[in-house]
Amino acid sequence: MNSGNNLRKGSLGLWTVIFFVVAAASPLTAIVGAMPLNFMLGNGAGVPGSFIVAAALLIIFSFGFVAMSKYVVNAGAFYTYIVQGLGVGAGISGLSVAILAYAAVQLSVTAMFGFFTEHLIFSVLNIHLPWWLYAILMQVVVTLLGIAKVEIGGKVLGILMLLEVGIILLIDIAILRTPVSLDFSSFHTHTVFTSNFGISMVFAICSFIGFEAAAIYSEECVNPQKVISKATFTAVCLIALFFIFSTWSFVVYSGSSHVSEIASKDPGMYVYHVASSVLGSWSINVMSVLLLTSLFAATQAFHNSLSRYMYTISRDGLCWSKMAKTHPKHQTPYIASTVQGSIMIFSIIMFALIKLDPMVDIFSLCSAFGSMAILLLQLGVSLAVIFYFRKNQHLKVSFWSSVMAPFISTIGMAVVLYLVVSNLEVMSGSNSLLIYIMPVILALSILFGLIIGAWLKNNNIALYENIENLVKKA
Repeated sequence: MNSGNNLRKGSLGLWTVIFFVVAAASPLTAIVGAMPLNFMLGNGAGVPGSFIVAAALLIIFSFGFVAMSKYVVNAGAFYTYIVQGLGVGAGISGLSVAILAYAAVQLSVTAMFGFFTEHLIFSVLNIHLPWWLYAILMQVVVTLLGIAKVEIGGKVLGILMLLEVGIILLIDIAILRTPVSLDFSSFHTHTVFTSNFGISMVFAICSFIGFEAAAIYSEECVNPQKVISKATFTAVCLIALFFIFSTWSFVVYSGSSHVSEIASKDPGMYVYHVASSVLGSWSINVMSVLLLTSLFAATQAFHNSLSRYMYTISRDGLCWSKMAKTHPKHQTPYIASTVQGSIMIFSIIMFALIKLDPMVDIFSLCSAFGSMAILLLQLGVSLAVIFYFRKNQHLKVSFWSSVMAPFISTIGMAVVLYLVVSNLEVMSGSNSLLIYIMPVILALSILFGLIIGAWLKNNNIALYENIENLVKKA
């Protein structure tokens, strides 16, 4: 590890890390964009119950994840865990999947930001500029914040996150203050476990995307052994409570027997209509602005995660060594941030030149691909936890955290991943041939990692062993 190019230690506290995790989940975007589709395509009034099941699975996953984080502290997070548990080849496979995942999710959110910014600016100021220009401008700001002190980005995300969560909670409270009957059928088993439960489960699990950020910032945390554990469990619980309460409030407002029908009439405006009804027309403009800040916050969170992945693999000797340099003043991976931001901007320009639609083409396909890739990563980590503690039986860890919890999460993640692949048309909203190529791309990336790992073992054993040993043990 390069002594002069370390990340700033002790710069992040518990709540800053939590802000990064929750910001990646983009609560307002999920409520405005995904929730109506979940009502329409999933189990309807049973959506809140689906979030309980999803949260339970992720909490079970977190036991093994957190147990391993106490012994492995590294900004590579999932990549590092897979290396330690399943070997260098599998770790490089996980790395390939992680980079594809975060790049895809970031591109999807960036395209969505450009689309909604274009429409908002035109409707308010009657100025028409193309979506891609707004997307590029956002990427420039995100990259600059990625280079600045990481705690500055954390404060910005914290403020934006509180605002976006706050407006939805205002709607929820306003709904419950209206003369509605409190209906708890959303939590009955026969309402939750319908024939469309699988689709709702996919939407629910994907609403937690990015919660590995707690481990990604481990090298920059105050007391990482405690902060990662607390941040992971706290973030998952907060995200779960928010989505359970909010989706249930909308079911109460629309009625359990009518919510699917009402949401399907105009899913894009469903939440806005409810907000206008219970809060007033002012809330539509506020939500339109906060939707943009929500997308910005999510992009910043994913940018930070991906730049730390790029920093870690460069430090490990797998990529351009310059990206392992940190800023002389801020101690952030500034070259990795710059390279990543440049790739995002270049991609946006290419998408614009070939005239891809930001929502129909870019957002739908990239978000589906990213969701599938991250689920595959979580499956890999669950397996890695089991094998890591089998190889290190001297470590003090409970049987639940080292075996049972990761075993259950392995089965659960495999089932959800199967549901995602089976419902790619629903997830992407497209029947393009590209959606059937996406699983093949992931399979090839896994194969690529295994081949590189085998090649390194036979041709560059020093680098191979270096990757195994560079992980910083807590």
